[in-house]
Amino acid sequence: MSEERKVVGEYKAVRQDYEWDASIFNDEPERVARVKEIIATRLTEPERILFIMYTDCGSLRLLARRLGLSHTTLNAEIRRIRKIILAEYYKTAEKK
Repeated sequence: MSEERKVVGEYKAVRQDYEWDASIFNDEPERVARVKEIIATRLTEPERILFIMYTDCGSLRLLARRLGLSHTTLNAEIRRIRKIILAEYYKTAEKK
């Protein structure tokens, strides 16, 4: 199996595992629900998939190797995505 097929397979599995479902909020604290909603609605699909793959993998270097990227490039993207999530989180927190 080629490396590209492996990455595509992992992407499809992650996408299916993390498909948006409003009912997931029923048993969670409000702040967790807000973060999940931000990830699902405010990030672009590539940002969302990359962030979920990163959190699922748990290792920046390992994920970078799997995706064929440098860890510094991946780190910059993850930091940018985190900033988006935090900015949206605090913006919605101020409205409440």
